[in-house]
Amino acid sequence: RKHAQAHWWNNTVLPSLIHPYMKFQREQHHSSSLDESGRFICKCSSRHHTLEVTCIHMEWIEDVVLDVCECRSAPVQLVQHGFFPCAPVWPTLAVSLDMLEFISELFCHIAPMKEAGRQLLPST
Repeated sequence: RKHAQAHWWNNTVLPSLIHPYMKFQREQHHSSSLDESGRFICKCSSRHHTLEVTCIHMEWIEDVVLDVCECRSAPVQLVQHGFFPCAPVWPTLAVSLDMLEFISELFCHIAPMKEAGRQLLPST
């Protein structure tokens, strides 16, 4: 099951997110196309499903309802609005791309931790 999920992420989901991510980075557009009820909207004719996703920003958490269809998957919509999904198909949690970038930079620049309470014995 883990292998199948990794295959799905690597061969389907992540390649489909490259163009929305690059467009988001170019525009640095943080406002979303939400209607009055707080839902992301799509106007295609395929069957639509609603999906509630908890979106974690740097300073707050909000619940967003996505209108998912064949032409606009949940991961693509989330990346278009500055979030990275935590599941490849029906994500219920997404994290801000700004927060992911911050955490990435933080872990690249923090001092390494020493092993507490463990002494290495000299080799004899």
